[in-house]
Amino acid sequence: MMSEVGYRVALLASIPLLWCGVCLVLSWASGWWMLSHRYLAKPGDGSGDDRDSARMRSARIGAIQYHSSLNFIADSRGLRISVFFPFRPGHPPLFVPWSEFDKIRLDNRLFSQRIKMAIGRPAVTRVVFPGWVKFRMPIEYRSRDL
Repeated sequence: MMSEVGYRVALLASIPLLWCGVCLVLSWASGWWMLSHRYLAKPGDGSGDDRDSARMRSARIGAIQYHSSLNFIADSRGLRISVFFPFRPGHPPLFVPWSEFDKIRLDNRLFSQRIKMAIGRPAVTRVVFPGWVKFRMPIEYRSRDL
């Protein structure tokens, strides 16, 4: 029979595994997993001279709302998206070129500006990003569908 200490050790060891499992399910449900197959960030993506960043922002990717856990870096080539460290399992950083955003439309709420769009052609998933993204997007892409 396992001692009380053995049960505690087993419980403590299972918590990180359970956490990683939850993060993997969220990645799959949101579409992040599919996005990572097409838009996996490479070193240097989002590091242009004209880069601008926003940390700890909220956004919806697919069916999952990421509350204050996303980091965005925009430059003239595209948008780098990453997840705050504790939620990183199953969520590798992405770099989506501006040309891959489609069906762009504004979705303003009472106290917030948001932008809805699809990523990929054909669409991999739909997203709702903070208005910050709209103002970093080059004008030729921003005005396509708005």
